[in-house]
Amino acid sequence: MDLLHRLLYTAISAASIIYIIVKTSLSHWKRRGILHEKPKFLVGNLGGVGGKRHISTVLEQLYEKYKGQAPFIGCYAYLKPMVLVLDLELVQNVLVNHADHFKERGVFGNAPHDPLSANLLQQDGADWQRLNTVVCPAFVDENISQMLPTLERVAHTMHRSLALSADTNAIAVNNLVDCYNIDVISTLAFGVSGETLLNSDTEFRRMARSYLKDFNMFRLYFLMYFPNVARLLRYKNYEQAATDYFLKLVRQKLFEQEWSRLDKGNSFFHMFAELKRHREASKRLSDEEIAAQAFSFILMGLETCNSAMAFCLYELALQPELQQRVRVEISETLKRSENGLDKKSLKSMHLLRQCLYETLRKHTPYAFLLRNTNKDYEIPNSVFMLQTDNHLVIPIAAIHRDPALYPEPNKFSPERFTEENIKRRHPMAYIPYGAGSRYCLAQQFAEMQMLVGLATLLRDYSFSPCRETPIPLVYDNKRLVLSPKGNLILKFQRV
Repeated sequence: MDLLHRLLYTAISAASIIYIIVKTSLSHWKRRGILHEKPKFLVGNLGGVGGKRHISTVLEQLYEKYKGQAPFIGCYAYLKPMVLVLDLELVQNVLVNHADHFKERGVFGNAPHDPLSANLLQQDGADWQRLNTVVCPAFVDENISQMLPTLERVAHTMHRSLALSADTNAIAVNNLVDCYNIDVISTLAFGVSGETLLNSDTEFRRMARSYLKDFNMFRLYFLMYFPNVARLLRYKNYEQAATDYFLKLVRQKLFEQEWSRLDKGNSFFHMFAELKRHREASKRLSDEEIAAQAFSFILMGLETCNSAMAFCLYELALQPELQQRVRVEISETLKRSENGLDKKSLKSMHLLRQCLYETLRKHTPYAFLLRNTNKDYEIPNSVFMLQTDNHLVIPIAAIHRDPALYPEPNKFSPERFTEENIKRRHPMAYIPYGAGSRYCLAQQFAEMQMLVGLATLLRDYSFSPCRETPIPLVYDNKRLVLSPKGNLILKFQRV
C-alpha cells in the first residue's frame, strides 16, 4: 500500500508540475499585457492544424480578427509564445527597413550531423552571411538568362510526355508539373540529365519525394523551442538514405567535372562547382555545402513550383475565356520571336505572368515567414517593443487574402497585377518570395521556370474540368506547403 501511495503522490506531483509549466508558458502574453488570442491547453492556437485545418486557415482567421487593433498580437505555437505581425508597415520594417534587428529565421539546422541542412534557408548568423555572400552571384540576371535554353528542352520533353498520354484524355496535372520541376532541378542544380518526364519512377524522384522525415507540427515546435537539445541529440531533418544519395551524386558529378574536358554548360551546379576552387578560402564551398545548395532547390523550390503551376492550370481550366486569351498571347509572342522563347518574349507575356502572380496570391504556397529578433526593437510611432529572441510570424497568405487589399479575395482575377494596380498597393501587400536581405534568391529563376512550363503546355493544349476535377478545391491539411488533396485531374485536348 505504501508503494501504491508513493506512486500516486509521484504521479500527482509530476502532473502538477507539468500543469504549472504549461499554464505559466501559456500566460506569457497576459503577463506582458499584450493583446493576444486565448490559447488552449497544450496546443496553444494550433488546435486542429494538420487535421481539420491548414495552418494558413488558422493564421488567416487570427489576422482577420485582430488586424487594425494593434501592429502585432501574441499567439502560441503549442507552448511557445509567438508574435503575429499584422501591420504592413511593421512587416516592411522587419523585412527591409530595420532588417538588422531581425537577421535570423530560426529554422532548425544541424550541419555537422545533417549536411544537407547547410543551406541558406536553415543557416543563420555568420554562417548565413558568409554563404549568402558566396552563393548570391550565381543568381544574377545574366546567369539565369543563360539557363533558358535548358528550361526549354525540359519543357519540350514535358510536351512530348503529354502527347504520349493523349489516349487518356485526362491527366493529374500536379504529377505532370512535378516531373517537369524535378527534371529542371536535377539538370540545373545537380548537373544530371533529367529523365523523370519519360520515366516517372526514377531514383532521383524517389529521393526528392522521400527526403523529409514525417512532418508534423509538434516536431516543428520542438525544433524551434529546443534547438540546442535537438543538436545535442544529433537530430536530423532528413532521411539518411536521401542524404547519402544526394551527397554521393554531387561528389560523383564534381569528380566528373574536375576531369572532364567537355563543355560543362550553364547550370547552378557548374557555378557551385567553380566555387570549390575559389582563390579565397573564405569563399570556397566544400562538397557538403555544394550538395546542400543543390538540395535547397528541392527543399524550397519543388513543392512551391508544383503548387503554383498546378493551381494556375486549375484556375485557367475553370475560366476558358481567360485561358484562350492567355493562349493567344503565347502564340502571338512566339510568332514574333524567331528564336523561340527568350528573356524578352517571356517578359512580354504580361497576362500569363499576371495569372501566375494571381495564383501565388490566392494559393500562396507557404503561409508564413519566420523571423527572430536578435536585439530589442522599439516599434516606430507606438508604445510597443519587441524583445530579443521574440519569434515573429508574418502571415503572408492572410495578407494576400485580405479583402481590404484584394476585394473578393476568393475570385481569381489576374487584373489585380497590372502595373497600375500594383502601384496602388502597399509594397508588402504581395510577398510570396519574402523581401529584404533574406528574400528568395531564386525568385527570378523560379518565375522563369514556371512561365516556360506553363507557356509550353498552354500553347498547344487546352485544359478543362472533368468529372474527377475537385470543385470546389480541397487542400491537403497535412502538408506545410499548400497543395491539393489527392490528384488534381484535368481534361486536356490539343488545340
